[in-house]
Amino acid sequence: MTFQAVPDGIEVVFKATQNGIPIVNVYNVKDTSTHDTTLLTAYCDAFFTWWQTNMKPILNNTYVLNQIVATSLELSTGPQVAVSTITNNVGDLSGTAVAANAAAVISWKTASIGRSFRGRTYMGGLDQAAMSTAHLITTGFVGGLLDAAAALLDAVVTVGGVLAVLSRFADKAIRVTGLLTEIIAIFVDQKVDSQRRRTAN
Repeated sequence: MTFQAVPDGIEVVFKATQNGIPIVNVYNVKDTSTHDTTLLTAYCDAFFTWWQTNMKPILNNTYVLNQIVATSLELSTGPQVAVSTITNNVGDLSGTAVAANAAAVISWKTASIGRSFRGRTYMGGLDQAAMSTAHLITTGFVGGLLDAAAALLDAVVTVGGVLAVLSRFADKAIRVTGLLTEIIAIFVDQKVDSQRRRTAN
């Protein structure tokens, strides 16, 4: 796809593995301040601190967070900052790991309705302790994810932006520029979803 500018947009990408299988999560931030390497580094640091505090304790130790990449989406030339997470980057739980394609889902809600104004994050790296059945996560794990998601909203605000849903299309047509809408609510259900690209096949 031809580059599409996203005014005030910053993309933060988590590049992780579980037993060598890639697990990638993408987050979008809206920040009206000047996008430079200092700002992008601040977001990388904030996201890593958030992950260590809120996600690491509830993930299996087969999940390894290798790198966080923050990119300004305003121009095709960036800037971009990549931070390698070499230490303290492995999940804490040592039980049996759930398959990498299995994911609990955080649903992100905005003040508007429609597909352009809601998003999802598929959280992999699950531990068997998070499972109540083969298809459902425990209510305790749901609560942990809700707390983690709320903490991420706060972490982004601390840097100066807001976590947002990015829409690149409207009525199946590409937008002239990407549209960011602030996330104001979070939902997590007990159903386990699957990311086919994370399978070992």
